[in-house]
Amino acid sequence: MEKKINRMAGNVKVRSVSTWSIVATLVLAGLCIVISLYGVTQYAVLRSAMQDYISCENAVHELQAGSDLLTKQVRLAAATGETQYIDAYFEEANVTKSREKAVNDLLALEGSSSAAIETLQEALAASVDLMQTEYSSMRLVEESIGTDDASWPQELKDARLSPEDEALSSADKLLRAQQLVFGTEYENAKDIITGDVDAAIASLTEEINTRQNHAATIFSHVFRLLIACVMTFAIMMVLSCLLIHFWVARPLLAFHKDIEADTLLTVDGAYELQSLANTYNRIYQENEERQRLIRHQAEHDPLTDLLNRGSYDRIFHLYTADQKNFALILIDVDTFKSVNDTYGHAIGDAILKKVAHMITITFRTIDYICRIGGDEFAVIMVEMTSDLNYTITEKIDYINEELSHPKDGLPAVSISVGIALTDRKNPGKSQFTDADNALYHTKEHGKCGYSFYPVEE
Repeated sequence: MEKKINRMAGNVKVRSVSTWSIVATLVLAGLCIVISLYGVTQYAVLRSAMQDYISCENAVHELQAGSDLLTKQVRLAAATGETQYIDAYFEEANVTKSREKAVNDLLALEGSSSAAIETLQEALAASVDLMQTEYSSMRLVEESIGTDDASWPQELKDARLSPEDEALSSADKLLRAQQLVFGTEYENAKDIITGDVDAAIASLTEEINTRQNHAATIFSHVFRLLIACVMTFAIMMVLSCLLIHFWVARPLLAFHKDIEADTLLTVDGAYELQSLANTYNRIYQENEERQRLIRHQAEHDPLTDLLNRGSYDRIFHLYTADQKNFALILIDVDTFKSVNDTYGHAIGDAILKKVAHMITITFRTIDYICRIGGDEFAVIMVEMTSDLNYTITEKIDYINEELSHPKDGLPAVSISVGIALTDRKNPGKSQFTDADNALYHTKEHGKCGYSFYPVEE
């Protein structure tokens, strides 16, 4: 599963993810702004609808209160014959005008339908017509008590009584005034007006409720959309954090550990990081190869590819310091100068390579084979004691046999060998000096052979 995720991550570019994240963020931000502005608009509509509903209730209350007040004052005037109620009536009708103001407030409500407006206007017209009856009733009251008509309101002066009512006595005029505002005809007219007003108000209330419910529904949808946008933002943030952790942060931490450990980087993470790791690993391997070549060139002889004198000195010092058992074998190619002068340097180099090759294939891979001079070689044969001398002599005899009977067209040569082991008897100044003395003894006694230190005369 993890490998599959890594492969998938390797196909995903951080720049692409970043670009798409920015685009998605901008789109969501723009969507949130649009939704928020739309939500503000719908909230204003909802608030307006609520205010209209409150205004409607207040206007209805004022309309009912004004209408009831007029009816109450005209009836009190007819029942008591007192003009103070007439004054209160006209104070409401001409000054306060509660009904007219309430009707105007209702007509001014936003979204009022033409049917509701028409019904209200009809109710208001019917109410004005009914007021003519009320004017007649109040004029009869004024005439019944004999007040000066100069003090009457203009509406009472303009009111016309029937000849029959004009002919009534004062007491009968008061009774007639009561009949006009307490009679069935007056009540029926009031009921019709009240019904029209109630119908108009019901229509207005329904319209306001519809607006309010519509705005509330849209506002609820807007709120849900905003919640969805916020949740989407949150999910994007979580996904971004996870992507950064698994595809960026964790690979970078792994890179840091690998660099500290001086190893190849683990190829992991997003495309750019995997590309970076592959590039680093390629450069690292190339550098390692260059370092290996440099070390090889520094430690090996360029002609024979054997360890050089510097490597020999370090290895010999290490084994000597550790006091391990080993045999130091010094090898010299016999009459090499004569062969080199006779056949040329190219043949001489070929012979040196051949000698190096024979020594390499004859001795063990754990032994250290070095070229320490022009025609001088040294072998540090590890884990060797004097009781195993025969293994050394067998190898040297084999090499001399091959070199003395060449099958490759090169001149025949031989080697002289001096050997000094760490457990030798009567050790001299150093193991190298003892091996060199043994080599000298071999060359002085016929060459093409070997001598162990201490040399037996």
